[in-house]
Amino acid sequence: MMKIRNNASGLEKKRKATFLVRSASGEVVERKMEVATEHILSVSVNGIPAFRLSCTPGDLAELVLGRLYTERLIRSLTEVEDLFICGKGEIAEVTLSDKAAFSPAEKDIPTCCTGNESFLSGREDAGLRHLPEKEIDPDRIFRLSESFRQDSELHRSTGGTHSCYILNGKGEIKSFEDVGRHNALDKAVGHMLLSGYVPEDCILFTTGRVAADLIVKAIASGIPILVSKAVPTDEAIRFADEYGMKLIVRAWPDSCWEAVSP
Repeated sequence: MMKIRNNASGLEKKRKATFLVRSASGEVVERKMEVATEHILSVSVNGIPAFRLSCTPGDLAELVLGRLYTERLIRSLTEVEDLFICGKGEIAEVTLSDKAAFSPAEKDIPTCCTGNESFLSGREDAGLRHLPEKEIDPDRIFRLSESFRQDSELHRSTGGTHSCYILNGKGEIKSFEDVGRHNALDKAVGHMLLSGYVPEDCILFTTGRVAADLIVKAIASGIPILVSKAVPTDEAIRFADEYGMKLIVRAWPDSCWEAVSP
């Protein structure tokens, strides 16, 4: 049975910063504003340095487990024996039941807006599977869009985070925030794993644009529907079509677009 020892607590997700605001008329005014905290978490797997995440310091256990899962370094939580996170939230140590399951040779591909690293796109044995056929329920899509419209706490105060919402089979919605859109998605997936949600019954909603790297992670999660308030790239549409993912973009409380062909 997996043991989680998350000792990180009281980490600041935002801080006050001072700015000089200059107007076109030449007026200069000093203003203070809250900004999102950028935190570095170093993760090792079976004692081997795995990756460093530039992230928002919250939901760190979900972030680590979600990242391992969407990068296909683990296929289920049963492969994780232990997850330790230090009190400062700077070090995470993961022990897998299969001690040969991780190789540092997998650590070489940069990705995303925060300098995080991705393994999946460079692995020939990533094992992405075609997703189960799922019908679109517009009411569920619009519920997620409405949740986004109401905004999340950290974004409301700083304007500097991405959010990812997960809707489970019971219709419950949980939101996660991070300075990186990939991290926010990984936190939502980590929550899905820890909560025992059935992936096929879930929907993900991201506030970020959908490029190939993000949709590949979503496909790896096993969740068959990805929704975004933003737009996709051509490669994202191609991956969605290839693996049977329903990709909904430009999703707002009154309309949404479903990608039907690359």
